[in-house]
Amino acid sequence: MKKHMYLLLCCASLWSLSAQPIGRYDIVISEIMADPTPVVGLPAAEYVELHNRLPYTCTLNNWKLKIGNTVKNLPNIELDSADYCVILADKYRAEFLPFCTHLYTLSSLSITDGGQSLTLYNEQGSVIHSVTFRKSWHTESIKQDGGWSLEMIDEDLPCAGRENWNSSISPEGGTPGMPNASRQDIRDYEPPEMQRLTLIDSNTIRLFFTEPVRLPPPPMDWISIEPSVNIIDIREVPPNFNALDIQIADPLSAGIRYRLCTDGTLCDCAGNVIRTECLPAGASERPLPGDIVINEILSHPFEGADADFVELYNRSNKIIDLKEVKIGSGGDTMPNKAVIAVGSGRLLFPDEYCALCKDRTHTMAHYFCHDPRALQECDSLLAYANAEGVVFLTTIGLQTLDRLAYNDKMHYSGLTSDEGVSLERLRTDYPTQDEDNWHSAASTAGYATPGFKNSQAGAELPRDDITIIPEVFSPDNDGVDDYTEFALIFTQLENRLSIQIFDRHGHPVRLLANNEYCGTEALFRWDGTDDNRQPLPSGSYVALISWWNQEGKAKRVRKVVSIWR
Repeated sequence: MKKHMYLLLCCASLWSLSAQPIGRYDIVISEIMADPTPVVGLPAAEYVELHNRLPYTCTLNNWKLKIGNTVKNLPNIELDSADYCVILADKYRAEFLPFCTHLYTLSSLSITDGGQSLTLYNEQGSVIHSVTFRKSWHTESIKQDGGWSLEMIDEDLPCAGRENWNSSISPEGGTPGMPNASRQDIRDYEPPEMQRLTLIDSNTIRLFFTEPVRLPPPPMDWISIEPSVNIIDIREVPPNFNALDIQIADPLSAGIRYRLCTDGTLCDCAGNVIRTECLPAGASERPLPGDIVINEILSHPFEGADADFVELYNRSNKIIDLKEVKIGSGGDTMPNKAVIAVGSGRLLFPDEYCALCKDRTHTMAHYFCHDPRALQECDSLLAYANAEGVVFLTTIGLQTLDRLAYNDKMHYSGLTSDEGVSLERLRTDYPTQDEDNWHSAASTAGYATPGFKNSQAGAELPRDDITIIPEVFSPDNDGVDDYTEFALIFTQLENRLSIQIFDRHGHPVRLLANNEYCGTEALFRWDGTDDNRQPLPSGSYVALISWWNQEGKAKRVRKVVSIWR
């Protein structure tokens, strides 16, 4: 009798364990083979591996796997404690049996080579785990070409993101159904940080973090908005849980700048507590032409680096949400192609910069970033040609906000190569398409300033008839006096202007402006090169400046300017 009672108790105990609910991150996607060719050792088949992190057997009935926008109904799966299983297409089952016996198949499995989101849902439709991977997660470029799986490094940090994934180091190219070859302990000491805000609707603010966070239990006094705004609810945002939706009682008032602050209560999956910090908040307005301008572009990144970026600058007095802005390429009156700048939204405040990056991690690895929050990854950022192209900013309705047709002649002529060097706008209040309003980023700034004031940004000019600043300049691309500028202020409209540069022998060396049509202001930049864009030697030069207006009034002056190399 005692033996039977013991067996019943054991069975009851086992049943209670297996009947426990499966929570977030209890079952994880632990390995992804997105591009199986060229074959390294495994069959040429895509697969997804699941891992049970719980100390008991789990049965997954009516679960789903979402691959990009496609939802797949999974077969019923049983996973022992700490066990692995592999999901792949039916047609590869026989080929895979020698490598992994714990297989579950679907009619098809199509994973994008370049990367996409994979999300695992339980029978109630709750997210258990989600991974948004990219090909660049393979740190060795040769493995990006295919044949190698991506493996989770530390399965006890399932929400650590990119830092917790790497190429398999197995000689077979992957470890389907087995502990990962790349497996090791990772120490995560970095707390989550507030990253950006957007408005979902007039009563909902979405707050993004640098990594997934866990929502603390009530009360909600760990978060506040000043001037005082009543917060009535906070919800997690699946599937990545790196954002919270904050519902407020009344809409934010237009024209008021708020502050959204958190204290040290919120934490990430590793238990690191967020620092007390604040972000500006406010009601956004729709942009009009000229409100946002193109301020810097890196179209020719270092070989093999995915560090391209286009920097935007808000020169208006509005708060603008970048989900209301499209960035495009090519075209005259409208872009040939265009994508939403930040599909998930990002508030851009007056006088604020935002660099849209193809790969934020690569951009930060190659350039010094004064404020990492000013770098915004844009997976769909279009490819811009190295030598010349067009960057287009429009509204969602394709109304032009700004347009830049760039070319490599806008770079500093003394560069041996413009590879890895950005083009910077000199003044935000001068026309975008004025080629003299652009210059190579300074070498002392690391050849680019993503998300920060440009290294070559010009100083404010005094309001005289003719001003030359500086009168002595050193065109060596060190960020200090690399060019001189001729600024002219006219008292009447419709002026014609010519600027001719002569050397000390009286020979003309550069025609800077030739009968140019001007309004009441004109700005011309000289970088110390001749008409063939060849550097001129150190010395003094004479600038002959001539202009006349529609009334026949003319003026001619000579100014001395010097090059010091």
